[in-house]
Order: sequence, then structure tokens, then C-alpha cells
Amino acid sequence: MGVSNAKRIRCAIYTRKSSDEGLDQSFNSLDAQREACEAYIASQGHEGWIASSERFDDGGYSGGNVERPALSRLLDFVSTRAVDVIVVYKLDRLSRSLADFVRLIERFDEHEVSFVSITQHFNTSTSMGRLTLNVLLSFAQFEREVTGERIRDKIAASKKKGIWMGGRVPLGYDLHNRSLHVNEQEADTVRHIFERYLALGCVRRLKSELDTAGYLSKPRPAHHKIRGSKPFSRGMLYAILKNPLYIGKVHHGGELFDGQHDAIVLADVWQAVQSKLASQSTRHKNRENARHPSLLAGRLEDLKGNRLSPTYTQRRGKRYSYYVNQALLQFKDAEFTGLRRLPAAELDGAVEEMLLNLLRSPTQLIDSVGTLKLAARQIEQLLSAAEALVIQWRSYQVTDKIALLEALHLTVTVSEDRVTLSLSGRRLAEHLLNSQSARRKRQEHLDEAALAITLSAPICVRRSGIGKKLIIYPSPKAHAKAHPRSVKALQRAVLNALRWNDALVTGRASSIDALVKQEGLNRRQVYRLRQLAFLAPDIIERIAEGDIPETLTLEKLKSGIPMDWSTQRRQFLES
Repeated sequence: MGVSNAKRIRCAIYTRKSSDEGLDQSFNSLDAQREACEAYIASQGHEGWIASSERFDDGGYSGGNVERPALSRLLDFVSTRAVDVIVVYKLDRLSRSLADFVRLIERFDEHEVSFVSITQHFNTSTSMGRLTLNVLLSFAQFEREVTGERIRDKIAASKKKGIWMGGRVPLGYDLHNRSLHVNEQEADTVRHIFERYLALGCVRRLKSELDTAGYLSKPRPAHHKIRGSKPFSRGMLYAILKNPLYIGKVHHGGELFDGQHDAIVLADVWQAVQSKLASQSTRHKNRENARHPSLLAGRLEDLKGNRLSPTYTQRRGKRYSYYVNQALLQFKDAEFTGLRRLPAAELDGAVEEMLLNLLRSPTQLIDSVGTLKLAARQIEQLLSAAEALVIQWRSYQVTDKIALLEALHLTVTVSEDRVTLSLSGRRLAEHLLNSQSARRKRQEHLDEAALAITLSAPICVRRSGIGKKLIIYPSPKAHAKAHPRSVKALQRAVLNALRWNDALVTGRASSIDALVKQEGLNRRQVYRLRQLAFLAPDIIERIAEGDIPETLTLEKLKSGIPMDWSTQRRQFLES
């Protein structure tokens, strides 16, 4: 068959060179790669291969990523199916990253584009070519990982010998022959910072004093990424105060090793600073100095142990407080459970109410501290003190409530559908009895787990305007009497409907079919029950409290719900 009758196969040649050295020459590395590829394409002329006149040359670009202009243009050609085969001189000209290479090959396959390396004699249009590609890439990835391990081992061994392994040269030192030497003028500044922090006890006040006195950070070269000779930030000061280099130590793997450089600060001064920093950190963690202290700060976490920290926004002079998940703030996607943030006021109120409900229930309270084997007289005192605490609670300041929760060792765990409280029954009895009788039981080595009190309630987070509202089930009224089985079934159905609707609105589930697949649900059941999320808010609250007519059943709601809330009230509450 002649060439004229063969199918024309359009070939794009891609070339790359990591450095720009020699690119100004009349014949450089890119030209050599292209010439070799053109010769290979010409040898395949009997198959209809034709080299494209378009040049795809990346001179001075690393193969460690795909952020390259010529490669971007080549991928545009691939997307528009303007090329059939991509030809390179060598495999690593396209990419040095296994992950990037796999993604590029998948993209080529998606648009029916083959890939050929002329010096390694394979192409991805054949199964053998694909096998060869995977083997070569695997070895390349292995080589990079082994090299990384060697570098890390060398750094660890060097640091254990006290060798400073680079980075930004710290204030107080200069770098000569790859080792640190004391800069006496800057060393005086470092000592002054340590001494003034011990005197002031506050980094914020220290910064203010240093700014007033005109102290500046270490000068840096003009090309340096961090600009020097500027006022100290609080972050800089914390880094200086915590840096063990100033006592002649090198830090690695959680340990300190004797360094080969001279110390600037005395060891006892440095240790005193660390103790004060730790003390300040504990006070900050417990929000003792906060203008608006948060009730659950330091006590709130999700199912994976990620803390939810207090924060707030302010709109039109009004303050809105929240608890935000630290996994989200720290970009720990693998640990993120989906709870982005919770309204603080509603969650605080729910936790308080769950605790007060325990104090209001004599039977539950006695059962909770039963392991302490209190005498009858002590039980009477316990119940009387619990009743008094419920009355006094409303008059407590937030700081008083925080102190009590600390005394009870209270922790709170939240998930997308439940809030759980855990507290010490022994501590609760001690607080209520305010005597030595319960404290003496500490000497009897009782099992602490047996004395733990766990309180739990289902919750739902749903949208309310531009924010979110936390719904706690059951509410206090629901504790007054047991729910009939039909009411409990209706409550579960409404709670599920609110959760499903929130997942669809927030994008956690892209569609009802996706939601069904994610949670292993019955598709028809989801379609029938999802409409419960559109009930009027007061109807939902009535259902949660169990305060509904006997005629309002789940089967009745499944038959259809009008969208008008007034019609819903007439149809479901007045019948």
C-alpha cells in the first residue's frame, strides 16, 4: 500500500530542557531532540506519520510539574483532537512525576492520542508499550523516594551531631563556612527580648515596647523572600522565644542535641521563658482573658478528635459566634467529618439544657452516682443541691459556668446527627455535696469509667437564611413523658429528611441518587420522606416535642405536603 493511500497520522514533537543554559546557541538541546524525533517520524512515513510544523518547546522548565507553557498548548491540541501521536526524545522529557505522567496518559487516552518515546522504543497504543511505561515510571518513582530517604537520613544524622542544616539564619547569628557564628550586636537584641518577656509576661506588650524603642528584625539580602529590617511581628517573637538554637541546641524529631554553635541565652533563662509561654498557652486555651469567653472552648470535638474552636463574625454591629472545625482550618481533608461550623449560642444552650435535665431528674441523677454508694441522708442533700443549682444556673456568669464544667471534667462530642456529653459522676457528687464524704471515695480506687456520666441527644443542622440553625431532639418538653411509637417514628423521619435536604443543599450529595448510594438508602423512601424537610418550622418543633394531634402521623404526611405553611398548619395541627 502506498503512502498516499495510508491514513495520515499527525505527530506533535514535544521537547524540554530543565535549565536555560545554552538555549541562546544556534543549535541547542531542544533542536537536537526535535531533529531526532523528526528522523523517527520520517522512518514511520510508510505508516502515514507526518510531523507537525507547530513547535512545542519548553526551555528552562522542570519536569517535576506540568506548569509549562508549551505543554499547556500541546494539551489544548489534544483536547481539540488536532494531533494523533505525541513524540518525545525520552520519557522524562514529558514528566518526571509518576502521578503527573499517569494523569497525562489518561488524558491522551481520553482523546485517542498515542504517546511515543523514540529512545525507549515503546508507544502507548500497544499493551507491551503500556507495560514498559508502567515499569519505567515505577522505577523512576522508586529512585526519587530512595533519594529522598537518603537526604532525610543525612539531615537526621547531621543534626544529632549538632550541625545546623540550613534555613533562614536566625537573629543573633551570621553564617560563615556553613556554620553559625554569634553576631554580638544582634545577640544583645535577643537577650533583651528574653529578659523583657520575663518582665512583661505578654508577647503583645513586648512587641509594643520593642516597636516604641525602634528594634528591627534581622537584615536580609534584597533577593531574600523574607524582607528584613522591619518591626517584629508577634509570630517572629514567639519563634525567637521558643528557638533552642539560642541555648546552643539543635532540634530534631522532638529531641534536643548539643549544637556546634555558641549559645546566646542562659539555659535557666530560656527554661523560665518556656514555662511562662506554656502557662500563657494554657490560659489562652481556657479563654480566661477573653472579652467574650466561650462556654465550650477546649471541650468540643468531632468523632475523629478534631477540636472545634470558637470564632465569630460581626455584621451591622451584631456579633455572631460559632465553633469551627480545626480539621477544616488546617486543610486535613482526610480527617474532615463534614461539620464545618456550628452556631455557638444554640450548641451552648443545648449542652446547658442537657446538663440541667440531668439535675432535674432525681432517678437519673441517683443512677449516675450510684457507684459511690452514698447514704440516704447524702442522697437527700444531693437532690436538694441539684434542685438549687438548677435555679441558680440562670444567674451564673459565663466564667462561672466554665469553672463548673472544668470541675466536672465535661467533654462534648458532636457528629452530624448527635451531640454527646461526658462528665465525671464523682466530681458532680463532690460539687453538689460540698463535703469530704464523696472525696474520701477517691481513696477506694473505684473504676473511673464506671463513674462516667454520658448524656446524648440527636441533632440536626439545617439552613436558616444565610446561616445554619442547630436543632436538638428531643427538647426539654419531650422528657416529660414517653413518646408513643408512632411519634418516635415521625421524629426519626423528620430528622432524616432535614439531614438529607441539608446534604443536597450544601453539596455534600450531588443528587438524590448520589445520596441514596452514599448512605445505602431506599430511593423511593428518600423521595417520599424528603418533603418532610419543607414543613413549617413550628410544626417541626411541635413534632420534636411530641406536642402534636393524634391525627398527625407519618403516613398522613407521606400522602402529600402543601408548600404553603398556613395550609400546613390548618391541615395538620387543627384537625
